Amino acid sequence: MAVIPGLTIDPQIAYIVAAILIITGLALAFKGHGLWSTVMSLIGALLGAAVGFLFGAALGGTIAGLILAMVGAIIGSILFTKLVKVALAFLVGFLAAAVVYGALGGQARFTEGQMDAALIGALLVLIVVFAIAYYFIDDIIGIVTAAIGGLLLAVGLYILDAGTVTAALAGLGVFILGAIVQTATIKRKRRAKAGVAAAPPPPPPS
Repeated sequence: MAVIPGLTIDPQIAYIVAAILIITGLALAFKGHGLWSTVMSLIGALLGAAVGFLFGAALGGTIAGLILAMVGAIIGSILFTKLVKVALAFLVGFLAAAVVYGALGGQARFTEGQMDAALIGALLVLIVVFAIAYYFIDDIIGIVTAAIGGLLLAVGLYILDAGTVTAALAGLGVFILGAIVQTATIKRKRRAKAGVAAAPPPPPPS
């Protein structure tokens, strides 16, 4: 059973977590465009809390970070539930910002009243990627949900001690196959809607 270094997990709990991750990953990978709104509230709360804490900790210390984290969780949950496309675009931007933050050497250590260069760079990336993703959201929603699904599946397999390479390859395979399936489904629905809109109305009854 693979575990996080320094963290002891009961095997039964680990199996349950792994099963949830695998099932959720498969559902998102192949049906994410239809199921996405059902998980947006939770994701919005988590991301809202994270962003609120980053701002609060950087500007006013830990207490301010915790307060803004609670506010961000509430706002994020409402926003993600009501505005699914905006939420998904923000998630893409947030993931890109997290990668940039790590690449720039961000340590998640904040000095009150200061914002380090890594955090500023990450916020700029978040804004730019969010704008681009929102513009193309209808085309990439299947790809993004498939990627998240593949990642969750890979983590679940890793917890089950499937091996890093095996878990990564399985996640990548599910991502590619899910992206293909969802993209085809989205295009088919789009063509069907276009056909219905283009069809002439029936003649009035005589």
